[in-house]
Amino acid sequence: MSGNVWMFSDQLDDEDMEFMQHEFVTYNMACNYYRLGLKPVTRMAHECGAVYKIGKKVLIRRSIFEAYLREQRKVDGENNG
Repeated sequence: MSGNVWMFSDQLDDEDMEFMQHEFVTYNMACNYYRLGLKPVTRMAHECGAVYKIGKKVLIRRSIFEAYLREQRKVDGENNG
C-alpha cells in the first residue's frame, strides 16, 4: 500500500481497497463512494481542477479530488470550532 493507507488498514473494507486502485474515477463511482449527489461531485471536481476529458469520457483524478475534500473538511472544522 502506498502513502498513509497502511495506518488505517484496520478501518478499510473491500470497497475501499477496490476504489483506491483507480487513479481516475467516473462521476457515478465518486457519487457512490463518497455518498454525495452528482451536482456536488461535479461542482467540487471542477473547483479543484480534477476533471480530465478523454474523448467524450469525463473522469475525476481521485488524488486531487480527495486532497480537495480533506482541505474543505479542515476549513469547515476551523469555521465551526
